[in-house]
Amino acid sequence: MTVGIMIMIGWIFPGSGILAILPGVAMRFNASLCFVLFGGALLVSQWHFKGCHSPLFFILSLLGILIALLTITQELFHINTGIDQLFVKDNTPVSAAFPHPGRMAFNASLSFCFLGLGYLFFCTKNRTLHTVSQYLFHAVTLIAGTALIGYMYNVSLYNSLFYVTSMAFTTGIFFLLLSMAAALLNPDLGLAAIFTGDRVGNRVARRLCTLIFLMILIFGILKLETKNSKLFSSADIGMAVLVICLLLAIIALIWNTTNWLNSIDDKRKLAEEEVINMNAELEERVEQRTIEYQKSEDRYHTLIQQATDAIYVVDNDRNFTEVNDSMCEMTGYTREELLCMNVKTLLDPEELKSRPLPLLSSYIGQGPLERTFIRKSGEKFTAEVNVKVFPDNRIMVVARDVTYRNKMAAEVSDAELKFRTIADKSMVGIYMVQHGKFSYVNPRFAEIFGYQSEELTNTVPVDTIIYDTHREYTNQQVKLRMEGKIDSVRYETMGKKKDGSGNWVEFYGSRVTMSGVPTIIGSMMDVTERRKAEDELKSSEQKYKVIFESNPVPMWMIAKDSLKIIALNNAAAKQYGYTKQELTDMDVTSLRLPEDRELQLRGYQDGVDKTRIVRHVKKDGTIIYVQLTTHDIIIEGRPVRLSQTNDITEQFKAEELLQKSEANLKAILNTTDTAYGLFDKDLKALMFNPKATQFIKKQYGHNPENNSPLSDYFPPDKFPQLHKFTNKVLNGENINFEVNFPQADGSTLWYYVRLFPITGDHSAILGILMALYDITERKNAEQNLKTAYKHIQSHINSIKDMAWKQSHLIRSPLANLKGLITMLKTDPDPEILHHIKSELDRMDSIILEMAEDANTKN
Repeated sequence: MTVGIMIMIGWIFPGSGILAILPGVAMRFNASLCFVLFGGALLVSQWHFKGCHSPLFFILSLLGILIALLTITQELFHINTGIDQLFVKDNTPVSAAFPHPGRMAFNASLSFCFLGLGYLFFCTKNRTLHTVSQYLFHAVTLIAGTALIGYMYNVSLYNSLFYVTSMAFTTGIFFLLLSMAAALLNPDLGLAAIFTGDRVGNRVARRLCTLIFLMILIFGILKLETKNSKLFSSADIGMAVLVICLLLAIIALIWNTTNWLNSIDDKRKLAEEEVINMNAELEERVEQRTIEYQKSEDRYHTLIQQATDAIYVVDNDRNFTEVNDSMCEMTGYTREELLCMNVKTLLDPEELKSRPLPLLSSYIGQGPLERTFIRKSGEKFTAEVNVKVFPDNRIMVVARDVTYRNKMAAEVSDAELKFRTIADKSMVGIYMVQHGKFSYVNPRFAEIFGYQSEELTNTVPVDTIIYDTHREYTNQQVKLRMEGKIDSVRYETMGKKKDGSGNWVEFYGSRVTMSGVPTIIGSMMDVTERRKAEDELKSSEQKYKVIFESNPVPMWMIAKDSLKIIALNNAAAKQYGYTKQELTDMDVTSLRLPEDRELQLRGYQDGVDKTRIVRHVKKDGTIIYVQLTTHDIIIEGRPVRLSQTNDITEQFKAEELLQKSEANLKAILNTTDTAYGLFDKDLKALMFNPKATQFIKKQYGHNPENNSPLSDYFPPDKFPQLHKFTNKVLNGENINFEVNFPQADGSTLWYYVRLFPITGDHSAILGILMALYDITERKNAEQNLKTAYKHIQSHINSIKDMAWKQSHLIRSPLANLKGLITMLKTDPDPEILHHIKSELDRMDSIILEMAEDANTKN
């Protein structure tokens, strides 16, 4: 196309010298135009999206044929159509070589006609016309090659045989190139198939053809050079030399081709040997594979029999041909029974009416489906079946009982509905994030930020509800989960309500995949109030720290896992004589005696808060008694025991002395023949000694009880007077009186009653102590004395004896009282001692008086 355009420009502008550049006779304008048209059509067939079916391809081909046909018509019918100088004027003089100025050669116009027809036939879809078009292209190649050979060997066949003009040298070259390129439009037809194939013959053809063309070209050039240089004296010698050279070239060509074919044959033999070896190896592999296949087949049958899913094979009529044990177990039939049955007998008849078994072809590409089967027992169940159709029209079915699965699916559906209901009614915000937006938020979530659920769902980015200063951190947390770098996270951030105000929220979310989409599902709580509480707690912690440090009572924080002292206050260090640094480097077992450490370890294993008294050792080795109060807490996830150690050594010693005194007093109260009762200010009984208990059982027939009223232990007629006495005692007075208790046998028991107020440290009256001493004998003695006095004259001797006896009887309580005084000296009470001494003196004076009276009367 480029050279043709240049030649056309040379004809349009004769003075440009373009035509002189090309060797030989200049190509005519019409020939150049046809080359541009056919070259453009070939280019369109390769570049245009429709190829040879493009209207432009058809138009260019038709224009070229028209110009060529008009030129041939002039040659055949000896007419002048004016086409020769239609576009430009040819000033070449008329001669035998150029009888018609501007007209292209006959063989050139014929070649253009062949090319055009070949192009048009190629546009069709008929393979026969494609073959015709291919041979038309070959005809153009032959015409162009013949013209070029004529030029190289200076023999114009057309001039000699047909007596017509021959095409220009450049025209022949362009025809040769254009026809060969056009032949490649159908490379599998005609001679092109010989040179474009990959077989050995095609390769030989390409090799020989290339060498032959080179020989023709080289010998043609040598022929022209020998002629121009007149190297040989005659044409016969030159022709003989040319023939010899041609013979030598043919021999070299044969030698080269033979070596090439021999090398191919060697490669073929080597390939055959490799094929034989490969065949032997393949046979060995086939044998091994056959053995492996047999093993695989055995494993396959074993797998089918041991498969947990029911597997069975049926023929084209749906009769069972193979079943595994799971199928027998699922249906309740034996293997022998199933092999005599048709699969339809196991299917639900009602379902078969609505869903009959389809044709075998319909199973191809079909997924799992569900069918209702009937067990041997008559029970119906649903099974999921997967069907595989074999080439021999057998069907293998894998069945699985999905009754339980369907039930679970229904329960999951119900659970999902319940979850949706719970989520919508939840007091905690629940959300789902997909593609950077909320795909779901429950009403509580939207309410916390002042929105409706619809305003946040699939509408705005997730950071819309985050305060500006916290968006970067929040987006980073979302990004990490979406990229799968972390699965779940819990964090607090500042939210942004719809009205622009802020609130503190806590997010907890985990990454899951839903329908192939990365999704964050989580919950959210408004923690604004909690944050305020935490701030207040921090302030409170500071206050408690000050209280801890400044508390005058020693306080400790001990790690329960290692028993190391974590913290202590100044009072603790001062009490034990250590520095705070020394104590924090120790464990708490160093403060206990070796024999108490096992008990200490058990106390740390016991998580119950309690108060107890233990022994501790100070730095100087002094043993002290401390009241240990403990409380277990958690600090930063670590179990810690908070302890308070109050030094009660002096108090403990005082309590020991008091306990000894109480023991002595208890011994006295348990052994004395005086009944003692202790009452509170409301006259409710607090305690009784054994003598008092004995008295109550004897007089009232029941055991005394704590909190029972004083009125339960005195006759109703005497209680008003007793009540007056108790009022006086509660006012600080000591009261003594006698009271009698008539007995069922007619006798009377007399008791001497003493009431004492019980006072506290500040003289506050806490209760009443009542002492009852049995004076029945004394009262009886006094009564007897009165009787004796009336009959003194007649019974003087008996009275004397009786007086002496009574004196001995009365001396007995006197001895008891004296013993009591001796015991009370260890813990003297001045008031009690005073009363006891007064009574002793009075009793002693009475006895002396009685003795003197007796002596006097004697």
